[in-house]
Amino acid sequence: MRSTIFQQPLEYQLEVEGENWDQGAVIKGKLRVRNMSAAAVTVKTVQLILAHGLIKAIKEKGDIGWEIQEELVIAQELLLQSGGEQSFDWSFNLSTDCPITDKQGGLFLLFGGDDVLSGGGSLNLKIQLHPILQNFLQTFTTQFRFLVKYQKRKAEWTEVKLVPPDSREFPNMDYVYCFLRINQEQLDAHYRFKMSGLGRSGQQMTITKKNREIEQSISQENYLQPGGFPNRACFRENIDQALNIARPEGIF
Repeated sequence: MRSTIFQQPLEYQLEVEGENWDQGAVIKGKLRVRNMSAAAVTVKTVQLILAHGLIKAIKEKGDIGWEIQEELVIAQELLLQSGGEQSFDWSFNLSTDCPITDKQGGLFLLFGGDDVLSGGGSLNLKIQLHPILQNFLQTFTTQFRFLVKYQKRKAEWTEVKLVPPDSREFPNMDYVYCFLRINQEQLDAHYRFKMSGLGRSGQQMTITKKNREIEQSISQENYLQPGGFPNRACFRENIDQALNIARPEGIF
């Protein structure tokens, strides 16, 4: 991917290797600065920032309120002769619990000079769940036949809404929010089940709503097999254990 901006008399061109990335991946590329004027120019600062922004704020061109993840000062006091240019290699190591891209926003690369946050260039990045969490969710959908409705960022977590299958196994479950992250090599899963049932109010039977929650932490030695492959049996066991609090005591 590539993006170019002009901040007279300079041209900044950002190149990024790849089109999409997983949480925990490495993003890298080149940043080129070119002097378009007929005289030599000293560039005070060349910057590259990894930041989270909201799509609505960006479209409205108001106060975006960038949430900075990482900053790189690429060069300082850079002297460029007339027509001269210089390229710099750069890289960012995404954290395993960095924000994913969703309908509300995502990660951007901001580049340019001193005013990079307000007047620099930007390039939006497509970030998806960590591969281990992708396998965890795939186990949820294939082994237990749940349907993923959406994924979105929720603070330092990824919130996933799942709808149960139409079966007698989960007659009282409306849906479940599953909050996921890989943090310090540990897989954290927080389930919030939305349940419905019958209750009595005076002489009348009414529909009652309640939440049931359970948290799990799975070590890397359990969620990975030898060779680094995902341990689907571990995922299946933990998901099944969590689902037990949402199952009726007897299924006929």
